[in-house]
Amino acid sequence: MAESKTDRSRYPSHPAQVRSARHHAEQVLRDWGVGDSTTDAVLYVAGELASNAVRHARTLQGREFGMTLRLLESIVRVELRDPDPTLPTEVAPGEDLEADGGRGLLIVERLASSWGSAPEVLGKTIWADIPLEIAESGADRATLCADGAS
Repeated sequence: MAESKTDRSRYPSHPAQVRSARHHAEQVLRDWGVGDSTTDAVLYVAGELASNAVRHARTLQGREFGMTLRLLESIVRVELRDPDPTLPTEVAPGEDLEADGGRGLLIVERLASSWGSAPEVLGKTIWADIPLEIAESGADRATLCADGAS
């Protein structure tokens, strides 16, 4: 099995940092040679999870959220950790889709091959696995994962 690549970053809990997290993720994925459709899906998922950490998780100003990207053989895993222990909830079928919140996780579920959450000693981690497509560079997955792993 090829060695994976990992990138970890932390951001202050402020709405403007959602864009910073997405921008950082885009640069990392480009450096890793991840294809456009996978990158687009990862950026959407990362943005949604970061936005939830700032807005819905009630992450206090002065606190941080952390994002980890993992390039594995067939997926890019996005992990977002915040200090709020409340696990995410989705909008149930038949609920008011005009209500504020809940729909983003439905979209995460559609983009990810799997996703979930786990309680941590302080807070929680929410993760999503996005199927990997390779950029037109012609590199295979084993080469992507092994070359320059961090």
